Amino acid sequence: MKIKNLLFVLVLVAFCNSYVEAQIYRNKPENFFGIQVKPLIPFGLVGDKAFDLKEEGFETTISPLAGYSYGGVVRIGLTDLLAIETGINYTRRNYRASYAVPDSNVYAKDELGYVSFDIPVNFLVYVKLGSQFFMNVGIGTSGNFNASNIRSLINPEGKHLFIFEGRRLKYFDFHANADVGFEYRTPNSGTIYLGISGRIPFSPTLAIATEYRHGTNKTISYGTVEGSTFSLSLKYFFHNQKKKKGTQFQGGPIEQ
Repeated sequence: MKIKNLLFVLVLVAFCNSYVEAQIYRNKPENFFGIQVKPLIPFGLVGDKAFDLKEEGFETTISPLAGYSYGGVVRIGLTDLLAIETGINYTRRNYRASYAVPDSNVYAKDELGYVSFDIPVNFLVYVKLGSQFFMNVGIGTSGNFNASNIRSLINPEGKHLFIFEGRRLKYFDFHANADVGFEYRTPNSGTIYLGISGRIPFSPTLAIATEYRHGTNKTISYGTVEGSTFSLSLKYFFHNQKKKKGTQFQGGPIEQ
């Protein structure tokens, strides 16, 4: 009885191994390298919202401005309709600080930004809309290195001095990612992708302090910046030259 069970297990393992190898050789997805550019758009529903700091008659409004992100992207095919996407990106977030001391009729504005590098890992699902036209949805996370602090002064030689200082709360942190978009896969010229993207950190990224000085008097207010972003996403994946003939992408299950 034990011998029969052992033989059954060996036959089952051999069958499974043969089936897996057959599937790999039958329909092996490709991997692709590309570049991406993301204009960051101030959009409070997903990205950072404007907020106010008030302390003893000194008011500061922090408002997000347009920023940008760019980098390289690698897409690792799992099946014809599933993939993992990763890469590395340079990101600059920009903000405007509007200062006001209404009792003294003093107002000023300053624009500043901070830099981070991120490595996302997203799981992609494709929806085939045509022979070369696809929609895809991605979700995942990214590890981020916050490379810079911020310090800026307005009117450093005048009677009224405004100071903005931002300090990263962590050198490394993590964000949740979500993407949706459409791509056109050309037979021999690569793939063009256009979509939208959102990133939400699991914790605030920047601790800020704004300060007003007049003579020997000074007033300081404190706050935090979340670091969420909403962006357009434009990607281009290069055509794989290693294939001698045929199209860049294999036909999916819909075509078979």
